[in-house]
Amino acid sequence: MHRAKLVRNALFRPTPPPLTADSFRRSLRPGRFAVESDGASSALIERLSAAEIADVQQRIDADAELGASYRGTRDPSVARHMLLSYGTWLGHPALRRTGLTAAQPPAGIHAMAQGPLAAAGGLYEADMVANALASAGVAAGSLRSALDFGCSSGRVLRVLAAAFPDVHWIGCDPNADAVAWAQATFPQLEWFTSANEPPLAMADGAVELVYAISIWSHFAPALGLRWFEEMRRVIRPGGHLVFTTHGWTSLAFAAAMGQRPLKECVEIERALYRDGCWFLDPFGEDGDWGVVNPLWGSAFLTPEFVLEKLCPSWRVVEFVAGRNQSNQDVYVLARA
Repeated sequence: MHRAKLVRNALFRPTPPPLTADSFRRSLRPGRFAVESDGASSALIERLSAAEIADVQQRIDADAELGASYRGTRDPSVARHMLLSYGTWLGHPALRRTGLTAAQPPAGIHAMAQGPLAAAGGLYEADMVANALASAGVAAGSLRSALDFGCSSGRVLRVLAAAFPDVHWIGCDPNADAVAWAQATFPQLEWFTSANEPPLAMADGAVELVYAISIWSHFAPALGLRWFEEMRRVIRPGGHLVFTTHGWTSLAFAAAMGQRPLKECVEIERALYRDGCWFLDPFGEDGDWGVVNPLWGSAFLTPEFVLEKLCPSWRVVEFVAGRNQSNQDVYVLARA
């Protein structure tokens, strides 16, 4: 009888619902920093007079495509970014005075974005770094030195350097071609090509800040932990590390946007529950823009993994799920 009951239950067990992107949907919305402002872009806009801003707007309006895009936005932050980017793209002299430049890497040099919206550099990311610091009680312009770890061709560093010119800004990346272009284009800043593994060619306690946008979202966990140790070496006591990585919000984002097969999303979900991390090298022998490293690929980390592995050597000052483009989590760590 018992065996018959088990067989009957198995035969009439309800069919599980089909796997869809909605299976990974989160009720929680992406978070916000304690301080949300347009730190870097506002510092640049404030150097323009009202008459200059009006003239930039008139020039943008005179361009049919750019004007329609600018008039169509309802987000004040996006409007500020468009004003700076489109004005830089059009070569307005007032924008040149801010330190922004429309120089863009040629084909074959790594750049995350091109065209009018990217003309001034990574304004969104620069504001995000400034907000992260402000949430930790640090004004970006008060720093003495800072490192962009994984700078590529410098799209974020160039904005921060223009907004806060009194800071000694440094950029490093293993992509030698991108670094060479940045060095030739922005010689007033410090650049160097870094290796795939620690250490960096920097002295102990060389900087007060390191920021890394979508870098730990690529490291295999073991290598990522080694780089965290290296960050602690180069950051002065009391300094900060701002970084982003994939987490639970990124998993929901990838499923909703169709960026990953749903079966892979299940694999990631199970690994995050089990291990707190997941890694895959999708680049193989071809590498990623010429950087060949089997420990550089696609990585996910949970907050529990970060806390367990980094504390008490680091103090978590701020954690905001999905703050980077409603996708990646943002951490602000203070060096203990």
